[in-house]
Formats: sequence, structure tokens, C-alpha cells
Amino acid sequence: MTSGIMVSVVGLVKRYGTHTAVDAINFEVYRGEVFGLLGPNGACKTTSLECLEGIRQFDAGFVSVAGYDPRRDTKRLRNVWVHSCSRPHCLKLGLFMKRWI
Repeated sequence: MTSGIMVSVVGLVKRYGTHTAVDAINFEVYRGEVFGLLGPNGACKTTSLECLEGIRQFDAGFVSVAGYDPRRDTKRLRNVWVHSCSRPHCLKLGLFMKRWI
């Protein structure tokens, strides 16, 4: 992670049947940044984060979290992931900050 990019998302797509829930989103989060996804209910913020965590399989795109691929490295991501406040059992902020910032 020499570039300082902790999260990289390029063209992330998640579909449910014929409905495209996440439509080719792109963003990067750099070491030390605080980042959030904002939008109304039903905007697929949680779905997007679950794709980054490896909880949901995405249909297209590239995702890297702390250098890990959520499709292959789900167990490793459990040690670095910070999720929304709506799911406090997933919040590992202390470990995340100690390890990566």
C-alpha cells in the first residue's frame, strides 16, 4: 500500500435479477481519510459496503480494501473493516486505526 490508497472501487456493479442496485460506482479512500456514503433510503449504501466487505458478491468491477480482494480475502478483511454505525457489531474502529493509520 505504498500509494496510500486504502480502498479502491472501480466500476462496482451489483444486480438483483434485472434490477441494477449499484450502477458502476467509483471512489478511492486514502490512508487517514474519513469517508462516508450518503444518500436516501434505498440508495444501496449498505449493499455497496457489503460488497466491499465480501458479504455480498458483486457482478462487475474492481474492489480492493487495504490491498485485499473481498472475493478472495474475506477472512482477512474482518480484521480491517469499519462499517456503518447502524451495525455496531461490525465496528472495529480501534483495530482499524491502530493497524492502518
